[in-house]
Amino acid sequence: MSESTALSAAELALAQNARFLERCSRLAGVGAWEWQADTEQLTLSDSACELLSLPVGRVPTLEVLLQRFGPDGAAMLDAALRCAASEGRGWDVELPCEPQAPLRRVLRVVGRPDEDDGSGRRVGVVMLDVSEPAEVRAELERTLERLDLATHSGGIGVWDLDLNLGRLAWDDAMWRLHGETAHGQQLSLAGWRRRLHAQDRGAAIRAVRTALRGGPQLEGEWRVRWPDGSVHVLRGSGRVLRDAAGRPLRLSGVCWDVSEARRLQQQLEEQHELLEVTLQSIADAVLTTDALGRVTWLNPVAQRLTGWSAAEARGRPAGEVFVAQGEEGREPLGDPVQRCLASGRPTRLPAGAMLQGRDGALRAVDDSVAPIRNGEGRVLGAVLVFRDVTQQRRQFDEIRWRASHDGLTGLVNRAEFGQRLARTLERARRDGSRHALLAFDLDRFKLVNDHCGHAAGDEVLREVARRLEAGVRGRDTVARLGGDEFAAILENCSLDEARHVAQKLCDAMDQYRYVHGEQRFRIGTSIGVAPLDARWPDADTALREADACCMTAKEQGRNRVQLWAPDDAALRAHQAEQRWATRLQQALDEERFELDLQRVLPAQGEDDGRLRGELLLRLRERDGTRVLPGAFMPAAERFHLAPRLDRWVLGQAVELLQRAGAPRITALSINVSALTLRDVAYHQEARALLTALGPARAAALCLEITETAVITRLDEAASFIQQMRALGARIALDDFGAGVSSFSHLKVLPVDLLKIDGQFVRALMSNPLDQVAVRSFVDAARTLGLATVAECVETAEVLQELARLGVDEVQGFLLHRPQPLAEVLAGLEEALPV
Repeated sequence: MSESTALSAAELALAQNARFLERCSRLAGVGAWEWQADTEQLTLSDSACELLSLPVGRVPTLEVLLQRFGPDGAAMLDAALRCAASEGRGWDVELPCEPQAPLRRVLRVVGRPDEDDGSGRRVGVVMLDVSEPAEVRAELERTLERLDLATHSGGIGVWDLDLNLGRLAWDDAMWRLHGETAHGQQLSLAGWRRRLHAQDRGAAIRAVRTALRGGPQLEGEWRVRWPDGSVHVLRGSGRVLRDAAGRPLRLSGVCWDVSEARRLQQQLEEQHELLEVTLQSIADAVLTTDALGRVTWLNPVAQRLTGWSAAEARGRPAGEVFVAQGEEGREPLGDPVQRCLASGRPTRLPAGAMLQGRDGALRAVDDSVAPIRNGEGRVLGAVLVFRDVTQQRRQFDEIRWRASHDGLTGLVNRAEFGQRLARTLERARRDGSRHALLAFDLDRFKLVNDHCGHAAGDEVLREVARRLEAGVRGRDTVARLGGDEFAAILENCSLDEARHVAQKLCDAMDQYRYVHGEQRFRIGTSIGVAPLDARWPDADTALREADACCMTAKEQGRNRVQLWAPDDAALRAHQAEQRWATRLQQALDEERFELDLQRVLPAQGEDDGRLRGELLLRLRERDGTRVLPGAFMPAAERFHLAPRLDRWVLGQAVELLQRAGAPRITALSINVSALTLRDVAYHQEARALLTALGPARAAALCLEITETAVITRLDEAASFIQQMRALGARIALDDFGAGVSSFSHLKVLPVDLLKIDGQFVRALMSNPLDQVAVRSFVDAARTLGLATVAECVETAEVLQELARLGVDEVQGFLLHRPQPLAEVLAGLEEALPV
């Protein structure tokens, strides 16, 4: 072979090798280039141009090539090339190529200097596209960073058990979870076991062995004891790594501290247990539901009251288990739980709700329903709390009945009657309806009480109540107002119809006889009938009008019906007396009573300067005017206010006698009414006051009792007179001669003084019979050793005649007109010697 042929063959082989290397470089993603340091010559392979995104076949300058790696990469590569050429050091780095391009690539650039063959120092560079591995490494690093952040910030420790070596590798967090600082990355299994709580070691080791033997993933909790002696709860999770044959190689996992969670869980369980025990033992019934109103739980009380067991009720609508209805009409009341869930607010059944148990039994219940919410306020369900109040409601009904009814007769009492009367009157005003009001007062009822006792009186009242209720319509109201006073409201009844009903009741009561042993008592009733319509300003006025009619009926013969009429004179008189009774009550409360004094003087001889007189009661009205007793005493007697007035006068008289100047008062007379003679309170107060006053001063007090007052109660009057005289007081028989048996009364009444009635004094000079009467009165008084006083002396001739007839003392306008007591006392003090 010739030399030229050999050379051609070599060149051909070399070209083939170059093409092969180029294909291999492209297949491997490798690009190569060479740089000659002294000439700055640059040689690039086609694959290198492709990696650098340079035109193939066109050799760039070194500056253009380096710019492909950005400013930082170009500076680094330029320095590396020159260092390799001068010092012979290579490099191996990864640099981003075309960092500004949308698809960023990473090239591994490896450079080595070639030996100097005399043509200058050359540096060969090989590049490999490592974009994908670099991104994987970057992502792995980011993942590891995130894992490290998650584990360390969450207090999670990572561990790894090498089964071949039997060694544990812990990260720093694992050491901290065991109360220690990291002093190495590995420890033995025995060291881990020693750190476990003694009671948990066996279970932890068994869990590890079970996982290694092919069991489920390692999951468990165990307690560890720290070097300071404290105990903490760790939760661990691990996974076994096995070889192809299924043999375990490693066990890796994580741990974290759940001590606080377990402590809270234990507290929650204890509270839950305490709550359940409490709900099981409390007297209230408790029922809980979910957000749809389905029952989730009942305590034993709720099970007993509803008749449903917890298991049977669970999942059923609450309205099916808790069936409520009204007390009166037994109408269904619906499901309170659904109302609560719909509104989101607490609710309850109306008053008087009844619970119908599963067995049909009815119980009165009181309930409340409230929504159950989570921390965000979302409604999770409802809790219904209810209690059996059957007994309480029965007791309340009884108390309410007793508060509104009379315990003796079972009729409506005064308070309830007043409310019903007001409601009926209001209805009359509202719709113009007309009703009637009846007032009853029993006749001769006191005879039963006095002769047969109160038990018999109670029996009579019960029978009267029964007859009155039987005599009216079912919708009418009959009430006992107190004592033997009754009343009735006849709704939607005209005055004529009411009169007819009242007459039937009056006739029925007239036929009633109460038999007690051998005694028979006729019990009648006086009835007043008044219209109940819009004419009355209030209910009290209507009742007063009916009561006035009743009293008028009683005064006009008893056992009769008196119909209200606007022009009835007797009714108006009674009403006037009623008004006086009210005014007297107010005057007593407001202390508007005053005393005048009219002096009593000797009929013959000079006045010795000492005070003798009669205290006379006066009423001062609010406008300052003064009212004499003739205007108000009849009403005071009729409405039993006279004893109160007499007690007030007695107290004033005793107080006057107790003053420092009292010895100048020789005689002080006060009047005692007929009612007062029978008033036990007056007797007691009089005895106490006279005892405190003493006999010496009590002798100046004279109690004047009218002759007519003692006629019906002669024995009681005599007893009272004896008691008062025993305490030192004197007794005068007032208005002597007015009765037909005046002289006979002197035989049994131990009095000290006779006051001759004024009817015999006024016409003494013109009527001879009056002279005979006065003479006989004086003779009788002298025979008994009594003093005499003549009242109503108004002329000098009468005064002289009285003196001639032997009367001891006189009083009248001729001698002294009644004068306020304060003025009399002031004049008496001025007359005292200095």
